[in-house]
Order: sequence, then structure tokens, then C-alpha cells
Amino acid sequence: MAQPQSSTRNLLLKHLPPQEFAILQPDLVPMTAQLRVVLSEADEPVEYACFPESGYFSIISTNGEVRVETGLIGREGFLGGPLVLQVDHFPYQIVVQSELRGQKIARAPFQAVLEKCPQLRAQLLRFVHVFTLQTAHTSLANAHYKIEERLARWLCMCHDRADGNEFEMTHEFLSLMLAVRRSSITDALHELESKRTIRSTRGSLKILNRARLEESAKGAYGIPEAEYERLIAPMRQHLANQRSA
Repeated sequence: MAQPQSSTRNLLLKHLPPQEFAILQPDLVPMTAQLRVVLSEADEPVEYACFPESGYFSIISTNGEVRVETGLIGREGFLGGPLVLQVDHFPYQIVVQSELRGQKIARAPFQAVLEKCPQLRAQLLRFVHVFTLQTAHTSLANAHYKIEERLARWLCMCHDRADGNEFEMTHEFLSLMLAVRRSSITDALHELESKRTIRSTRGSLKILNRARLEESAKGAYGIPEAEYERLIAPMRQHLANQRSA
């Protein structure tokens, strides 16, 4: 049975005009993906668009030797930006970082729906704009901010997209995501723990004080999130409400 718009947890779908959601809905099918699953390798064809409802995935830039995370997408967004831009390949690797559940639509019907739904196309293009801003601020954070501040930013971004305050996380994984040594991650986690913002245990991490975590990120966090809320929806408050529901 097709999922009604009122029950979707994806913010892009939730804020579509009902008449356009009705056109998109028949071609949406459920999808799931487990932690660490690679949804796409770099330069593979785009076969579908995905609208997450829980979980999130990383956009990883790679040249075949080095891998660095450049973006994070959860239920505030979608996977399939190249299709909206009339490009047929992903230029990056896409890896699930928290068990993913959502809906997907194959490339051909998705492109047909875009021709019929100008508000959907505009909504998705606004998200592509915000995601481009997010990647720009990842570059800014990597170039200007301390590891502790970059880590705090990344944890805030994960928390925005998580269903609770605790999620799976290893030091090895964090070192890959931030492109720093594992020992540097350990030191940065200890700094954040000393401020009582987080608690890190083997294989998992819990947010203890979100406001203090944002303070620890300093200017590295917040501008892309504010732009999303200006153009699309009140992302952080909406997701916070879903976590506490």
C-alpha cells in the first residue's frame, strides 16, 4: 500500500504540494540499507532517486587512493541530485552511516515526474543548492577549524539526522570522515567529553548537551542549516521533535 504524504518523514516530500506528491507517489517503493553499505561507487550511473525517512549517508570524494567525506544527507534531503541537473553519473562514493529506511523511485519515472511537477523540481533544486553550501562549509571547516571544532560540527550534523541521542561510531570511522589520524580523533573526543558535551564508548557515542556541542563547533556549524530552514523547512526543530516523539 502506498504511503500517504501525512506519514512520510522525509521533509522534502512532506512539504510538497499534495497534488504533486500524488503524481510522485505511485512510483515510490520502500528501500532499506544497512550500516556501511555502499549505495554507489564513484562514477557509477544514477539508477534511482532516494528519499530517506530515517538514517543518513555520507557523500565521499575519492581519487581512488584518498577518501574524504564532503557531505551528509538524511531525511531532510534526497539522493539523486545529478538527475535533477540532467547528469547521469554520481561523481562520488555514497556510504550508509546509519541504517537507512526510505523510499526510492527509478530514474526513468523520476525524470518523467519532474517534467510534470514544477514545484517538486524547484524544491529539489533548492536542496541541491543547500547541499552545495554544506560541501563548501566542509572545505572551510577542514581548512580553518581545529579538529575538535570539526568533530563537534560533524556530530551536530549526525545528531540533526539521527532518531535519538546515541548512535554507532568508531574512532577509525571518525578518522576517515575527518581525514585525520585516529590518535587525533581520540584527543578531540576527550576534549569534548571533558566539557560534558558527549560520552564516547567503544563503538558508540551519545550526545549529552547539544547546545554546548554547538558552542564547541564555533562557526563551523550552522550556516547551511539556516539556509535550509530559510528555503525549505524548519529542519532542526522538526527532527528534534521526531527524536523526542
